[in-house]
Amino acid sequence: VFFAWLNGHQSHFSLPAGMQSARGILHYADIFRLADQANVLDNPELATRRMKNFAGIYGIE
Repeated sequence: VFFAWLNGHQSHFSLPAGMQSARGILHYADIFRLADQANVLDNPELATRRMKNFAGIYGIE
């Protein structure tokens, strides 16, 4: 779900029962970094914008 959202295939990033909150921001930051290194982000600019917005929820700019 996270990759689908980062790549623009979904308008939201939410899992059933709010399970996306079971992982911390460092987990998602690591996944984002690894996805970038593996060149699996279809639209890196969109993914970066979405990741920055997501990190902002945690108070990270």
